[in-house]
Amino acid sequence: MNIDTIYEKKILCEFVYSPLKEMLCALHVLYKSDHHLHRKTWIDTVNEHMSQELKKEIIEVGEFTEGYIVPLDFMIAFAECNNLSVLSSIEFLEDVPLYKITKIIKTYDINRKITEAQYSRLINLLKSFYINVFSHELKYIEPMMVRVLKKKSSYAKEKGIMALIDSIHERIKIEDEEIVFYKYREFRMKWADIKKITINISTFISPHLLLGYNKNSLDLTVLLELQHYEKEAPKDLEKVLKALGDGTRLRILKEISKKGKTTQELSTILNVSEAAVSKALKLLYQAKIVDKKRSGNYLIYTLNKLQIDYLPYKIYEYLMR
Repeated sequence: MNIDTIYEKKILCEFVYSPLKEMLCALHVLYKSDHHLHRKTWIDTVNEHMSQELKKEIIEVGEFTEGYIVPLDFMIAFAECNNLSVLSSIEFLEDVPLYKITKIIKTYDINRKITEAQYSRLINLLKSFYINVFSHELKYIEPMMVRVLKKKSSYAKEKGIMALIDSIHERIKIEDEEIVFYKYREFRMKWADIKKITINISTFISPHLLLGYNKNSLDLTVLLELQHYEKEAPKDLEKVLKALGDGTRLRILKEISKKGKTTQELSTILNVSEAAVSKALKLLYQAKIVDKKRSGNYLIYTLNKLQIDYLPYKIYEYLMR
């Protein structure tokens, strides 16, 4: 739903409230609950009342949607997904041809795709989660989110679009000729190229800097925190750093960085017992630093390079909260 629209120096700036986007952010939080401590109370309450079947489906669907990050781009690709009615938005997505969804997925990984069965599971999960869980949450957060977006619009009219963007996240830097976004790497966008900016809002996605962009448009999300919390270290970050804090485990990562290897191969190369290698691989797998795939009677372990790429970002994200 479009809350407001302003123009400044040939830039169109829209303030958009999308309950479907907020629901996807909520699913991301449930999928990565050990990273989003500011929503711990909500997570605990939902998990207490949600069926085991729904919990399991949230995790499994999250595995092939990058933790629900990929579907967030549906809101950028299809204006119909910003409908005030979540069910209407889901019904629209149900009729979108699969090749259009695959096109969005390939912007994350050219080799990735989604099957008809997987897409059906996503759609069915969205319906079930909305009806059984999220529709109740929206009653409380929707008025507040709309009110805050209106305030952000008023702020932009008074102070300017640059000032608004600068206030959205500490990892955004405004320069004279461009905007710099600090994620797992730097993203830069020249002011002269920007024709449209969309400002969204979420009570769930903190501390992430959500960024959507193409040649001429920019999509940003205001973070609205509903409760104060102790800024303890995210559990997923603790797991990764703990897994890396050992010489043998680091040597394993080095050996599998270019080509996957089995437990037996690593044991021989490192001159370490298979039991010790298995224990090390278990920790690395739990921290999602390594992936495994069965080949015949053996498991082949490979380095999750994306997790390594994101590590500096996750550390910086926590330190700058």
